[in-house]
Amino acid sequence: MDNAAVRRFRELLKGCKRPVKIYESSITTDNGCVFLLLRERLERKLVILCSEEVEVDKGREGFVAEETGEIKVGRTVLKYLVCACNHQNASALREAFLFTSPRVMGLTPAVGTGDRIGLATPGHIRAVKGFGLFPVLAQQSIREMTRTSRSPEEVLDDVSWAVFQEGYRDGFAADADHLKNKGDIDATFKVGFTMYTIDPSDHVDGRADKYDLESLRKKFETLPWDGLQCEAEDYFERYLGRKFEVSAPGETRILKLEFTEEKLLRAAVKYSAAIAHTARMRRHLENLFKGKEFDLEMSVDETETPTSILEHFFIASELKRLRVPVQGLALRFVGEFEKAVDYIGDVKKFEKTLRDHALIAKALGPYKLSIHSGSDKFSVYPILGRLAGDLIHLKTAGTSYLEALRVVARHEPRLFREIVSYCFGCFEGDRRTYHVSTELSMVPKPEDVKDEDLEKTYLDENPGRQLLHVTFGSILTAKRNDGTWLFRNRLRKVLIENEEDHYRTVAAHLGRHISTLGLKRLKGKQTWQTL
Repeated sequence: MDNAAVRRFRELLKGCKRPVKIYESSITTDNGCVFLLLRERLERKLVILCSEEVEVDKGREGFVAEETGEIKVGRTVLKYLVCACNHQNASALREAFLFTSPRVMGLTPAVGTGDRIGLATPGHIRAVKGFGLFPVLAQQSIREMTRTSRSPEEVLDDVSWAVFQEGYRDGFAADADHLKNKGDIDATFKVGFTMYTIDPSDHVDGRADKYDLESLRKKFETLPWDGLQCEAEDYFERYLGRKFEVSAPGETRILKLEFTEEKLLRAAVKYSAAIAHTARMRRHLENLFKGKEFDLEMSVDETETPTSILEHFFIASELKRLRVPVQGLALRFVGEFEKAVDYIGDVKKFEKTLRDHALIAKALGPYKLSIHSGSDKFSVYPILGRLAGDLIHLKTAGTSYLEALRVVARHEPRLFREIVSYCFGCFEGDRRTYHVSTELSMVPKPEDVKDEDLEKTYLDENPGRQLLHVTFGSILTAKRNDGTWLFRNRLRKVLIENEEDHYRTVAAHLGRHISTLGLKRLKGKQTWQTL
């Protein structure tokens, strides 16, 4: 009945002169009903086909239709419902089809695929299929949501519809990234996010590396000892005068560490308040989830100086003492992880320190090493895959936005030029929250670049990539004097009308990330286990 029903419904729309694209991979039978996604012009819609014998609410509960009718397949009369792909119907979709809901992933190696426009997820799915990585398809920070005028509901809904569109059944996670307070947590918990990345950077003392010893002692005395559940003297007893040997199962190396008073004070002053804050956020999440599982990550990557091996050991030890289990820890690694470009720094030094960081993660967790601003760091991916492949969470986001612009450059060069010109005007303001090397003088003006050179100039060369990357919020929220979007709708129109090129382009670029890690496609159907 499935194929015949879909064919008859397609004929009905064609007879009404309503050309549509039906996403064949979305066709699903459940509770005697056929569900599918289609696109009519620029709008995606859910269609439900049910026979009269099916109970009225069975298989359709929670869905709200904007159009209903009947079709006849042989002697059978089918009712059809056409539903908007809005939040209410996305919520019903997640209730009806659990594979469209995010899930906990535990210690499974992961790749985060943030999507700032809301159209790239099918490409992400095609890239990760068959690899031993769990996809975090819904990954967005509160900061990014604000800059793109998107809500947590929109972020998750876009992913759920894309998962259904692709017929993807292997599971995904939803990461509420860079959360700073309980309000941020509540907003994303309400929607159904399963992973929470706590950003305690407001509580990290980035100047700790520059204080003299006397200043360190004074700062140390004022740490939030109640939140740390100990006294200042306990730190000295726990860490000073001891030689720590760090080893892990399957590792032949033993890492030997020892604190001096100065090194202990610097680590404590720099990170203890952040650890206490993370513990508070963990307890808040536990109260919300009421015994149910969730994934937690602590992020301390946004500091000027790298996290030393000893500081990593201190952070992990304190989290363990406070009974704050984490599935991931984002450190500030050596070198520069600038947006949109490859790793900048001494690759050999990165490899040496990563080896020790990975050992600590295995010994004191285990937990995953989370690589923030991980897009396009091709020179260190082989090292990451070799040394931390079984405990890695690679986070990408802006690179998918750039690949979307690549598609715009190909199909609508005039619009692309407008975007680049606008970026020149807002770059200096937008770069303030990023660490990038690009100066405007390095970037060619769009009027000096031929159409056939647009991709190469702005999407293959570092200055152009950083110009476009840091200005994403300004482009996606720019409005005309009458309040209408300046670029947003036109950009979406190009991507929807050329969606297969968009999906292929995103999948190829993200696939390069994954393959460069050294991962191979697995044979047979991929299944995931929550550890």
